[in-house]
Amino acid sequence: TTSTTSTTATTTTITTTTTTTTTTSTTTTTTTTTTTTTTTTTTTTTTTTTTTTTTTTATTSTTATTTTTTTTQMLGWTLSGSMSYDRYHHTESLLANEKVLVVGGYTSSLGSLSTAELYDPATWMWTLTGSMSYARYYHTASMLTSGKLLVTSGYSTTSGYLNSAELYDPSTGVWTLTGSMSYARYIHTASVLTNGKVLVTGGYNGGGLRTAELYDPSTGMWALTGSMSYDRYYHVASVLTNGKVLVAGGYSSTYGVLNTAELYDPSTGVWTLTGSMSYARYVHTASVLTNGQVLVAGGYNGGDLQTAESYNPSTATWTLTGSMSYGRYYHTSSLLTNGKVLVAAGYGATTGVLNSAELYDLSTGAWTITTSLSYARHAHSVCVLTNGKVLAVGGVGISSSELYQP
Repeated sequence: TTSTTSTTATTTTITTTTTTTTTTSTTTTTTTTTTTTTTTTTTTTTTTTTTTTTTTTATTSTTATTTTTTTTQMLGWTLSGSMSYDRYHHTESLLANEKVLVVGGYTSSLGSLSTAELYDPATWMWTLTGSMSYARYYHTASMLTSGKLLVTSGYSTTSGYLNSAELYDPSTGVWTLTGSMSYARYIHTASVLTNGKVLVTGGYNGGGLRTAELYDPSTGMWALTGSMSYDRYYHVASVLTNGKVLVAGGYSSTYGVLNTAELYDPSTGVWTLTGSMSYARYVHTASVLTNGQVLVAGGYNGGDLQTAESYNPSTATWTLTGSMSYGRYYHTSSLLTNGKVLVAAGYGATTGVLNSAELYDLSTGAWTITTSLSYARHAHSVCVLTNGKVLAVGGVGISSSELYQP
């Protein structure tokens, strides 16, 4: 009996030991797994959060940068290289090879310039090309049907008023002198007529000029044509769709600031007075609109002007249209490929040099502010490139250029 009882106790002990061992093993495994998972999860969560934050920040930064770049390219101004010389009162012309030629001008360090520089829209790079025989500023530049560029007259700090003219050949980069005008002049205008000849009007050479001259590219010679009713300089000239030339405003040595306008008929060589502007003005701009009318904007007449008015060739009358936000003169205007007119920079009597730009919408007759230039500039130049962008160049004390994307 005693032996049997002992055996039963032993069996109980074995059962207890087995249960304890199994439970301990299971608990340990579970605890370890839970701990590891918790730790890993916590670490991962922290890391993930940090990574996510970093990624979000990076993405935000990248997005902001991309957006800015895209906005600038889609609308606004972008710096696009600098010339070798700062210059103003120069000319800027789009060549047949799509490059841009900037000629002459004035710089405070050297006076009048004979140098010329080429801008390549494909690379945004400027390179010097051949220099003119005469340094000059306040001259004109006209693209001939031959692809050559005609530069006329101007003022030289060494030679004074000029009557000389020079031709630039883009294929060689060389300038050659051509026939000289009968009158030395600067602050005049030059217009390429539908027959390929170039009409030069007015200007100054100690007094205002009424005279006009025609250049014939086939002979390289100048001929006097009819004279205007008013001597004028700092005026504007526009070739109308009917082939006539409209001259408007300017300053007269006899009459002061002008509001008069005159029409030149190439078929007769005669000038006739047409309707007068509402405001006398000079150092203003003129643009031929897509509807054939001419928009005149800004200028000066004892103060800067915000006003704009359009000339209708069919009625020979001027109509005031919307005014700009800023009065300005020594500014530029460009007819964009979308039909709007871009007015850029200039000088304000109270504001000083401007970097603002405004757009005129023909359909509404209203102006809206667009993005500002990187540099305030006046007495600069612009031209519309074949890709529709506008290249603004130079200005007083400025060698840089910038591109506007409509």
